[in-house]
Amino acid sequence: MKFHLNYIPKKNDFEINHKDTILLMGSCFAENIGTQLINSKFRTCVNPNGILFNPTSIYNCIEAAVHKSATDESFILERNGLYYSYMHHGSFSSENKNQLLGKLNESVNSTHDFIKKTNVLIITFGSAFVYHHKTLNETVANCHKQASSNFEKRLLEVDEIVKTYVSLISEVKVLNPEIKIIFTVSPVKYLKEGVEENNLSKATLILSINKLVKENANCFYFPAYELVNDDLRDYRFYKEDLAHPNQQAVDYIWQKFSDCYFSNKTIDLNQQINRLQLALNHKPMRESSLELAKWQAFIENQKLEIEKLSPDIKF
Repeated sequence: MKFHLNYIPKKNDFEINHKDTILLMGSCFAENIGTQLINSKFRTCVNPNGILFNPTSIYNCIEAAVHKSATDESFILERNGLYYSYMHHGSFSSENKNQLLGKLNESVNSTHDFIKKTNVLIITFGSAFVYHHKTLNETVANCHKQASSNFEKRLLEVDEIVKTYVSLISEVKVLNPEIKIIFTVSPVKYLKEGVEENNLSKATLILSINKLVKENANCFYFPAYELVNDDLRDYRFYKEDLAHPNQQAVDYIWQKFSDCYFSNKTIDLNQQINRLQLALNHKPMRESSLELAKWQAFIENQKLEIEKLSPDIKF
């Protein structure tokens, strides 16, 4: 019996290999794919501003990096003895305001340098809903548990997203003319927004990306959202919260991403790297045993084989 579509995304006219540099920005799903790339030893940077959910906050992060814009002190807030930034994820915090600003500006500069050498930028939109800070007159990346009365919630318009990103794509191309941009929509369900609202949000994001891909030759779409919602289409592929795809679903999307963007040579190399990673994580318990000698021999042999295929990969 057939229980899912086994949808095969169409291959694009370029491939990604271990010589490429990859930058990922966006929702927690960007973290999932980024982790897979890191584990496979790709040169990767994931969410330098932390997890970002809406297109406006992702735009602000990239735009600031392109222009090396220092973080505005007015975006810093204090909560429970720690300082946070409205433009960054909560993973960015400090007991000292100036130390936090220094850390944020260092991230901007390093991201600027990374964009200049990036071959592929992967942007994952999570939600089209944004929270606009009434006093700052800015869309925030994170409300940091501040009073809801400080914010105005609204749904971005398709044309609004498209206009913003057409401008951003042009700016990024000035810094890096050869960059390729892959857009995805996160399959994570934002159920707190409401079921109907979540679907409206996802539809807004998909329509926006569709326009961007049509209008920009260096932009592409990978259907992560469709692979979970229309291909797998079953809650057994979600975690207990029924909102986040589980590891089985992430592995499935990674397989489809590999088929879409990797050559057979790169896929084979990834499999060898994975075997080595598994071996390194399962060291024999008895170090004096013959089993240990076999394990060490396998490790060294795998390293040599991988080095032959890609000398730049180090363990």
